[in-house]
Amino acid sequence: MPSYFPNDVIPANLIDPNAVLEMNSGAFPHPNFGTTQYISSIPQPTNVREDVVRIDHAINTKLQLMGHYLHDSVNQTYYPPLWGIANNYPTVGTAMLNPSWSATIKLTQTLSPTLLNETAFLYSGNTIHLTPVGVFAQPSGWTGTTFFPAANNRLSRMPEIQLGAPYGRNWSSSYFPWKNSFEGYETRDDLSWNKGVHQFKFGFSWLHAPKNQELQANTQGTAVFNNSSFSKDSYINFLLGDVATFTQLQFLAGKHWVQNNYGFYVLDNWHIVPRLTLNLGLRFDALPHTYERFNQFANFVPANYNTSLPNPFNSDGSGTLNPASLTQFNGAPFYLNGISEAGVNGFPRGVVNNQYDTWQPRIGFAYSLGGKEPAVIRGGFGMFFERVQGNDVYNAAQNPPFAYQPSATNVNFSNPHTSALSGATTTQAFPSTLTNISFHYPPPGTAQFSLGIQRQIAPSVIGVIQYVGSVGWTQNNARAINTLPLSDPVVGLAKRQAVATNTPVVVGGISYAPTANLYRQFPGFSSIRQEENRTNFSYHSLQIGVRMENKHGLTFQLAYTYSHEIDTATNDLNVVSNPFDISYDRASGGFDRRQIFNANYIYQLPFFAKSGNAFERIVLGGWEVSGVTVVQSGIPQSITYNGADTLGLGGDTTNRPNIVAPISYPKTRLAWFNKAAFAAPIAPWLGGGNQGFGNARKDAIILPGLFNFNLAAFKTFAFTENVKLQMRFESFNTFNHTEFQNIDASTNDANFGQVTSTYDPRVLQLGAKISF
Repeated sequence: MPSYFPNDVIPANLIDPNAVLEMNSGAFPHPNFGTTQYISSIPQPTNVREDVVRIDHAINTKLQLMGHYLHDSVNQTYYPPLWGIANNYPTVGTAMLNPSWSATIKLTQTLSPTLLNETAFLYSGNTIHLTPVGVFAQPSGWTGTTFFPAANNRLSRMPEIQLGAPYGRNWSSSYFPWKNSFEGYETRDDLSWNKGVHQFKFGFSWLHAPKNQELQANTQGTAVFNNSSFSKDSYINFLLGDVATFTQLQFLAGKHWVQNNYGFYVLDNWHIVPRLTLNLGLRFDALPHTYERFNQFANFVPANYNTSLPNPFNSDGSGTLNPASLTQFNGAPFYLNGISEAGVNGFPRGVVNNQYDTWQPRIGFAYSLGGKEPAVIRGGFGMFFERVQGNDVYNAAQNPPFAYQPSATNVNFSNPHTSALSGATTTQAFPSTLTNISFHYPPPGTAQFSLGIQRQIAPSVIGVIQYVGSVGWTQNNARAINTLPLSDPVVGLAKRQAVATNTPVVVGGISYAPTANLYRQFPGFSSIRQEENRTNFSYHSLQIGVRMENKHGLTFQLAYTYSHEIDTATNDLNVVSNPFDISYDRASGGFDRRQIFNANYIYQLPFFAKSGNAFERIVLGGWEVSGVTVVQSGIPQSITYNGADTLGLGGDTTNRPNIVAPISYPKTRLAWFNKAAFAAPIAPWLGGGNQGFGNARKDAIILPGLFNFNLAAFKTFAFTENVKLQMRFESFNTFNHTEFQNIDASTNDANFGQVTSTYDPRVLQLGAKISF
C-alpha cells in the first residue's frame, strides 16, 4: 500500500471521531490472547419445552376421530447475531424466542370394505422475537448523523460496519429487535378406493398461510469501506471516515403477507398382471404469488420505465435527486419511474404475472423377473412445481413508495449527507436501492426419474443398482439489473473506470465523476437486484448398494454413489456473478459431491453370550457394536477475486480471477491448492477482455473430502421382563483423524488458499436409558 502520510502516521485531526468511538466501544474487540488474536467462548444456552396432547376416539366401527395438539417453546442465544451478514466478532448476539404450535383433527370414514375416506384440518403457527444482546447501545459521545436520525430509535444505534479485503471484517447488530408470526390453515380430503386390479386414490387440499413480518434491513445504516477507493485500504478509510457506500432503511414497517395453495391429485396403482404394477398419477397445484393483505407492496417493472423523462439527478454531480423528478406519495416525495403499486390500475396484487400451467404427471412401474433368485426392475418419472420461499417478497417489500432505502457513495461516516470527495453537504435525497421481482415469474419446475434393478444375491442379502437423475428449469436466482451499461466503448469505459478507481476520468474534455448512480441503466435508482426464475440445473447419478439383514448376527448396508450436479445458482436468491451473462456461473455446483461411500453396520458379538459363568454371560456377553463409515469427495469451490475493481459496474457483481497455470493440490494446511495458478483479471480500459471478468470457472477447485468413522458399543441389561437398562458408549470421529473442511477462497486475503476450518475432532459419549 502506498504511503499517504509522513512516517505512515495519520494526523489525529484527520481521524473521524465516531470511528474512534466505534473502535473503543467493544464492537471490534482488542486482542486477549497475545498481541494479535482474540479468542472467546460465550455461553449460548438453548431452553426447549414441549407439550403434546393426543386423543383417539372410535365413534363406531366405521368412524374414527383423531386429534392432537403440539406446543413447543425454544429460547436460544446466538453469537454472532442470527442471520447477520458475515459478522466476524461475537461482541453482539441475538436472543431468540420462538414458540410454535400445531393441531390436527382427522376423521377416518370406512364407507365400505373397499372405500376409505380421510378428512383432515391442520393448523400450525409460530412466532419469532429477536432482540440484540451484547454491544449494541450508542457509545457515549456519539455525534454521527444518518439519512433518517429518527429511524434509529431502536436498541441498535451504531451503523453496521463492513471492512473490505484484505481485512474482510464485519460488525453488525442487524435490524433487531424484530418479530414475525406465521399461521397455516390446511383443509384436505383423501379418498382411497380398491376396485379389482386398481387401487385408486383421489384428494384435494387448500392451504391458507398468512404471515406478518417486519422488514429486514438496517435502520441504523450500513457503512461499507473498501480497498478500491480513497486510500486503497479499507481500515484506513474507516479511520478517516471515508465511506464507499452508505445505505439505510427509513422505517422497519410491518407487512401482512398472504399465501394460498390449491391442489388436487388422482393416483392409480394398477396391478396389470401379478408380476407388473403400474403407478399412474396426475397432480395439479395452483401457486398464485404471495400478496400483501393491504396492498402495501410495489414492484419495479423495467419495461414500464419511461426513458423519455428528463434526467432525474441534480446537475452538481452529487448523485442526489432533483425534487422536480419526485412524486408525492402520502405526503413524502419518491422517485417512482417504472414502479407499479399492487392492486392499482389492474396491476396484480402479487406484483407478478401468475402462471397456472403446473400439471404434474407421475408414472412408475415395478416388474418382477421371478426365477431362482428373485429380482425386481423399478423405474419412475415425476414432475414437480413449487413456489419460491417467502424471502423474495420480504426483500422486495423494501421498495418505495411503501419503504425507502437510499444509498449514497463516497460520503462521510459521521454525516452521509457530506461528500468525502468534495466536502460539500447536501439536503437533497439520494436514490433508493431496489429489489424487484421479474414480472415473468414462473414457478420453478423439477423432473425426477430413476431406473434400477433390485436382486436377492443370497438369502438375507439384497443388491441394488440404479440410475437416478433430476433436472430443473425456471429455477430461482437474483441478478443486478441496474449496473452501468456495457454500451459506448469509449465514454462507457471512462465512466466504468471512474467508478472502479474512484477517481474522475477525463475523455474528450469531459470529466466523469466516480459516482455510479449517475450512469446506471435506470437513472434515478441505486442498485436494483431483480429476483427471477431463469436458471436451470441437472443431476445424474449411478447408485449401487448391498444390504444384509441379521445373518450370523451381522446387519449391514453398503452404498456407493457416483454423481455429477451442474447448476447456475445453487440456492434460491443466489445472485449471479455476471448480470450480462448468467452462463458465466454454469458449472458443477455446491451439491456436486462426485463420489460418496457409506457403510452402516450392527454386529452382535458372540463372545460369552451363552457362557455358563453368570458374570461372563451377564456382564461380558450380549454386547453389540455398531458404526457408520463415510468416505466422500469434496465439493467444488469458487475462487473469488477481491482485489482492485476491474469491472466498474457499480456493485452487486462477483468477479473471479484468471487461471494462468494448471491447478495442483499440495493439500497442506497452508496451501490446499497451488495459489500461483490464479492471477488478477485485467480491466477492459487497460486492454483486458471479457469486460474485466476472470476466466476461472465457478468450480475452479475442489474442497477437501471426508473419511470418517463413528463407532458405538451398547448392551441391554434386563432386570425384569419390563424393566431394562441400556448402556451405550459412542465415539464420533473415532480415530481422531484431522479432516480439513473449508479454505479461504478470496485471492487478495492474506490467508488465500489456506485451510480455515476442520470437521469436529473425536467426541466420546456415554449414555444410559431405562425403560419400564
